Amino acid sequence: MKFMDKMKEIYQNNKNIKIYLDMDGTIVECLFDKDDSYKKEGAYLKKEPIIPVMDQIEKINNTLKNVEINILSCSRDKKMSKEKNEWIDKNIPYIKKNNRIFLEKKDPTEDRNKVKGEYIKKHILQDEVAILIDDDRNVLKEAQKIVGESIIPIHVTSLII
Repeated sequence: MKFMDKMKEIYQNNKNIKIYLDMDGTIVECLFDKDDSYKKEGAYLKKEPIIPVMDQIEKINNTLKNVEINILSCSRDKKMSKEKNEWIDKNIPYIKKNNRIFLEKKDPTEDRNKVKGEYIKKHILQDEVAILIDDDRNVLKEAQKIVGESIIPIHVTSLII
């Protein structure tokens, strides 16, 4: 089943949908970079959007009303979060500022595969369904374990095929 068909089916069965959209490798190109140039100030703003995914998200935004689209991205610090916010302003400005969540690592023992699921579990209401779109299968599996039936994990490739 094509992505938009599946989204319409979910929409018909659940009127309160929150989409949580990862950034790096999901909507933002994440090419191998052995020099870590992305850590250099301003480099994130030069990253290209992944157009087929961006097109699907825009289609959801334009056709499925009352679906809340959120960015849920891990960020190493406030400076990176600021650049990610600027990237969103430039490439997908229809995502409201208060729907942009940047999880900055505070605890070195924190399991990065679980932080998104833990965030969603704390913020999902009983009558809502969350859709997490991510490029990392481990993040998706952990979110499913943590949130349970209230989440639909979707690998980014589902938006492309």
